[in-house]
Formats: sequence, structure tokens, C-alpha cells
Amino acid sequence: MEVKEDFMLSPNGDSEPTLRTAHLLKPIANSIDEPTLEFNQFSSSFDFEPKEWPLKINFTGWRHPQQKWVSWLDKLKPKFESVWKEVGIFEAIMNSKCCILKNQNLLQGVVEKWCCDTNTFIFPFGETTITLEDIIVLGGYPIIGDHVFTKVKDQEMREVENKLIHERKQLTNRNDGHAYTSLWMDMFIDKGSEIEHEAFLTTWLSIFVFPHKNMVKNCLFSIAINLARGNPIALAPAVLGSIYKDLSLFKNTIIDLLKYPVGGDRFPVEFTILSPFYLVQVWVWERFAKLPPQPMLINPSDPLLFRWHKVHALKIDNVKLALDSTVDDFLWRPYVRYPDKCGIFYPNNEIWVPFKKDLDKKILSFSICLRVSELVGFESIEQYLPHRVSMQFGLDQDVPSYVPRCNNRKSTAWNNYCRPMSDKNLYFPPRLFEADVTMRYVKWWKQSVLGRGDFVEKIVNRNRSVNSREHVPAENSAHDCAKAVENIVASSISTEDCNPAKESNNVIFEQPDLLFHSDMAVQEAAKEKVREKGRNESGHEEILLEEEYLKNQEELLCLERQIDLKKKRGEELRQRLSALRNQQPPSSS
Repeated sequence: MEVKEDFMLSPNGDSEPTLRTAHLLKPIANSIDEPTLEFNQFSSSFDFEPKEWPLKINFTGWRHPQQKWVSWLDKLKPKFESVWKEVGIFEAIMNSKCCILKNQNLLQGVVEKWCCDTNTFIFPFGETTITLEDIIVLGGYPIIGDHVFTKVKDQEMREVENKLIHERKQLTNRNDGHAYTSLWMDMFIDKGSEIEHEAFLTTWLSIFVFPHKNMVKNCLFSIAINLARGNPIALAPAVLGSIYKDLSLFKNTIIDLLKYPVGGDRFPVEFTILSPFYLVQVWVWERFAKLPPQPMLINPSDPLLFRWHKVHALKIDNVKLALDSTVDDFLWRPYVRYPDKCGIFYPNNEIWVPFKKDLDKKILSFSICLRVSELVGFESIEQYLPHRVSMQFGLDQDVPSYVPRCNNRKSTAWNNYCRPMSDKNLYFPPRLFEADVTMRYVKWWKQSVLGRGDFVEKIVNRNRSVNSREHVPAENSAHDCAKAVENIVASSISTEDCNPAKESNNVIFEQPDLLFHSDMAVQEAAKEKVREKGRNESGHEEILLEEEYLKNQEELLCLERQIDLKKKRGEELRQRLSALRNQQPPSSS
């Protein structure tokens, strides 16, 4: 983490720059021109209508619990609840009783925003993604422990593994080589088997965590055996990695479909999502305030996922438009509303915690969520880049730097994930703090995403309470004033700060200014007049010229206000700095 004084802005541009102490996640780019990952050409919205394309998706990992599974879970819970809590899987096991009703249109809409290069969603208001924090809070999976390829450690564990292998072999011999999970449950429920607990955990892993064609897999036996003996396994990185992999598979399938001509033959495309993809839908419901249905009221002891148990999704006519219009509705930190229900440390006030080996699990878990790392799974190794979405952790956002991969081998990737902490002190922001972005991040974002005219035409502004931001302009110390003057003098105004609308292929694209806004009511009235004229007249070129004129007038006004504001602020700071330098030291008595 880097801590420095900088001029900060709210992410949607509804505030003036404020000089304050910023807490930023590393690695940070040295310059906005530094080579970094570019958003691929399909990271933005495009014309994909699900109903018009022959797309069949098998959500293998989206399982609704069978009654015999629920009964088996309830039977074993009193005996093994303490062990499940010890290894951090209690909530994840209880979540297997939850039924999330699928909304495929919503899923396809959000997948269109996925960038396979950065493992993030690209929205008009910034980058976001599903993080390890989401997997802990929503999925209930542990982030701390051995990797999923851990072997059994002693003779007793090997004997149990051999018994499980033997039982599975007996099952496959009777069923044409198939070890179906339903038949596997029948072999152990109410049979009094000495390996029932291990068989139960294997079933849970095979159906709800790492599903594969409703089969019991040998590779899960060692995980189940270790968990049954209180040895924690870090399931969260493997689960998140599988979700990232499926998001990219989903997105690339859509891109491939778009390569077919609109009027040509459309071959049916079928693919399978193996991960617990319901977490993607729940993630959307938790973070986009106007998209979710009314959640369920749950008991204090219920996992957070049960808020969405058997809840029917809202009917959304245009998912793409709904997602693009949510700059004022996106919740960067939704889980701080339930600090007692989440396995994460959410202090009411900011706090620095000295790093030590015996840290509380909640503190250590949050720290791991903040680190760039590799996510090691059974099918792939995915890159985890939380520094691109710092505001989801209550931290300020600067231009993210490129991170080289450490994925040549699974052992190398795992060592990267569990490497020692480099920070001597760990910072935790206030629970209700709303983070900001640096001024150079706004410029970088404008160039990287908003500068591409095909991405977005309009951003809705949000008015956030000053009190809710939990910070005020920096104190006028001599150091602060000197730094402010240097920043203002160095950052002289250029026309790049308020670019006019760009023209490409005779189509005018709006480029929103995130820093300052003119009279929105007047602008909207003028734009609506142009749009109405476009609906009633066929003279498309004339409409484009009027739109360009209006946009240029708006940009000129914006530029004038920026110049006046910076001149005024620079003069005030120079006067303050001069007064401080001329101040006489107190006389000694």
C-alpha cells in the first residue's frame, strides 16, 4: 500500500478536487502513458441480442439442493459443526441448502462487460470485479489454508483415502463406469459407515464447489479427508479462479457468435459452465441497487446468501442500459452494512494494525484480499488484480500498473498466492468511508475507456453526502500549501483536459467530462430537443452537426470554468504560502 498526499475526486465527478491523504493499492503506474493491459475491443457494450442467437448454456455448477442432501446435512450438522467452523467451511456448507433462481438475461448482460485480459468488468463509472472478499462473504469459502492439491499426510489418512477409492470403484462397476453423486449419497446415508463424514464432504465438494457432470471425483478425496481432520484448505482462490475462467469462456463464446453475419446461417452453440456461477448473479444483486428483487428477511444466524433464497428476479427489458446507467446506484462496499455477518474485519474508524504471525483470521483474510496474486484451481490459473478495483475495499484508486504473470507452474503460482506479507502495518479504512480517485486516474480512464467513443454516450451524475465521505480538505499547513502550489503550477491547463467530441466514420460520439459539469438541466433540454428532432426527421447529418455544436459549447464552458477555478485556487494558495513563510517565529522568554 502507498500513502501520499494527492488531489482526489469522487469517481463520478460530483466533487471538486480535494487535497488529502490517499491510501492506494500497489502496484501503481508511474505514468498514465506507461504500457499496461489494454481493454480488449469487446470489453464495452455491443449489439448482442440473446434471443436472436442459438446459444445453449449448461450451468452444471448451479445446483438446487435435493431433499436427501438437505436431510443428510441436517443429520450430520450437530456432530461436525465445530469442525466445519474450525476449517472455515460452515457457512459454505449451509449455503448448499440455498436455492438461487437463475436470471440468464441478467447474466448475459453483465458478461458482456467482462474483460478477459484484466479479469474485471468494464462499466462507464470504472472497473469492478468479483473479488476474494465476495467469495468469502457470499460463498462462505475460506481464503486461508493449504492448496486444493494437498495430499494426505499420514498412514491413517491414506487408509481412509483407499477406502473412499474402493467405494467409488464399486459404484462405477455397477453403473457403467459412472460415479453419480446421487448414488454415492445412497451408499452412505444411514449406513453407519466409519468414513461417512469424509464421504459427505466429498459429496459437497463434488456437487457445490467443484462440480463435474454430477460425478464424484477422486481428486477431491484428499481435500475432504484433510477438512474432516480440521486441516484448513484455501477453497476461495480455486472457486474464484473457476468463476473467472467461466466468465471468459462465456464472453469469448459471445464474441465468436458475433463473427457470424447477421443474415447468414447461425449454428447452435452449446457450452458448459462448471463453476458456482450463481455467485455472479448474487454479486450483481448485492452491488447494483436498482437491479435486485426484494431480498428475504433472514435470521441472524443465517448466511448472507439466504437473502436471495428462492427470490424471483425482476424483469428488466434492457439489461445493457440498466447496467450502463447505474453510476449513482453502484455500491462499492455493500457488505459493510452487515459487519457482524461477514468473515471480514470492518472497523468503524480507520486503524493501522502491526503485522504479526498470529493475526486474527478476519484481519489476515482482508489483507489477502488486497494483494495481487495468482488463483490456483483444478482447471486453470487465473490472475487476481485487486489494485484495479481498490474502491471495492474502501481504498482510493490510482492508475493501475501492469503485473507480470507467475503461472508457469501450479507450485509457482501457489507460492505467489501465499507469499509473506511485505507491509509492516496493515491499514483498514473506516467502515462507511467512500473512496475517491486521483486526478490522473480520471485522465487515464478518460483516455483508456471513455475516449473510445463506442463505449458510452452518457454518465448519470450522483450527489453524495459530504459527511458520508468521512474526509475534509487537507489542513492548510505550510507543507500542504507548498505541495498544492507545486501541483497547480505543474498541472497547467491544456485542451486535452476537456476534449471536444470526436468524429469517426461520420458518427459523433459524446465524451463525458468527469471533472466539472455545466448546467445539466439546460444541457439535457437541448439534447432532448436534438434527439426528438432525430426521431421525427430523416436528416441524420443535420442532427449530428447540431449534437456536435452543443457538445463543443459544453466543452468550452467546462474549459473556462476549469481555468478560472485553478487560477483562483492557485492565487489563494500562493498568498497562504507567502504568509506562512513571512510568519515570525515566537520569541523566547
